[in-house]
Amino acid sequence: MKKVFFAVAAVAFAIGSTACGGGPRMENQKDSLSYCIGANVGLSVKFSVEELQLDQADVLASVKEFIANGDINSDEFMNNMQQLQMFQFNKFMPYMYAAEAHKNSERPDTLPALPQLYDETYTRENVSRWIGQTMAGNVVALKEELNLDQVEHGMQDGLKVEDIEKMDEVLKITQEQMNPLFEAMDKKMREKAEAELKSIAETNAKASAEWLAEVEKQEGVQKTESGLLYRIDREGKGKRATKDEDIVKVDYEGRTREGRIFDSSYERGQAIEFPLNGVIKGWTEGMKLVKTGGQITLWIPAELAYGERGAGQDIGPNEALEFTVELHEVNPKAKKK
Repeated sequence: MKKVFFAVAAVAFAIGSTACGGGPRMENQKDSLSYCIGANVGLSVKFSVEELQLDQADVLASVKEFIANGDINSDEFMNNMQQLQMFQFNKFMPYMYAAEAHKNSERPDTLPALPQLYDETYTRENVSRWIGQTMAGNVVALKEELNLDQVEHGMQDGLKVEDIEKMDEVLKITQEQMNPLFEAMDKKMREKAEAELKSIAETNAKASAEWLAEVEKQEGVQKTESGLLYRIDREGKGKRATKDEDIVKVDYEGRTREGRIFDSSYERGQAIEFPLNGVIKGWTEGMKLVKTGGQITLWIPAELAYGERGAGQDIGPNEALEFTVELHEVNPKAKKK
C-alpha cells in the first residue's frame, strides 16, 4: 500500500546556494530551504490526492489559503487535525484494505462492495481542506523564516513531477541534497519546540503560583505540608482512604486555573475506580482527606500534578489544577492468598 500522507519536514538551514533552470534564482540558504519545503508540499499534493479521490485543485487551493491566512495554534486547526486522523482510521484505512483485497482476489465479484470513503461528516470538501492545512502547516509555522516566493516556486515544480523516481530531473534541488536538509530541519524544529516549551513552562509556573496564592486566602481552604490546597465542601460519614493501595470510587471534574473543564466523569455519566497509587500525587494525598460520601475541592500544584511535562493538549507544563471530587466508596486492595 502506498503511503498517502506525506510528511513535510520542519525547517532548518543546511545546504548552500543552489540555482539551475527557470524560476527565481536561489541566492542563499534561506531560498534553497524555502524552495525545498515548497517542492515537498507540491509533491504531497501531486501524489496524495489520487487514492483519496480528491481534486488536486481543491487541495492546492486549501494549501495556499492556509499559507496566506492559517493559524496552527488555533482551536480550529487542532480540531481539523483530529478530524483528519479520525478520517484516516475510520474511513481511509478500511477502504484501502478492502481495495487491496479486491485487487488481489481472483474473484473480486464475490467480495463485499468497497466501503464509502466519504459521508456527511467526512465530505470531500472537508477532507480536501484538512489535507491542505496539514501540508501547509509547517510552512505557516516557519513563515517568518522562509522566502514565500521560493516556496511557491518549489510547490509548482513539485506539481510538475510525473514520476517520483525521476523527481531529480524536475526539481532544482536533488533528493540527495534534500535528505540531510530535512535531518537538519528536524533538529532545528526540536530545538525551537523545546525553547517554546521552556518559555511556556516558566510563564505557567509564575501564573500558577500567583493563582494558588489567591486561592489560599479563600475561606475554608487549608494547605498541607506538600503544598496541596483543599477545602471540604461536604462532610462525609463513611471511612477514609488511608493507604496508597486503597481503591476509591469517585465522581470528579477537573479545571484549569482559568476555569476551563478538561475532564469530567459527570459528562461521561459514569463514576470511576482507581487505586490511589495509580494517579497523580495530589490525588493520592487529597483523597485521604475526605470521608466516603463527602466532597472535596483540590488545588494541586504542578509538582503534585503533571509537572514540567504537562498532559496532552489540555494541560500545559507547570500547570496547577483544580478538581472537585465526590468520594463514593473506599475499598482496600484485595490481599493475595
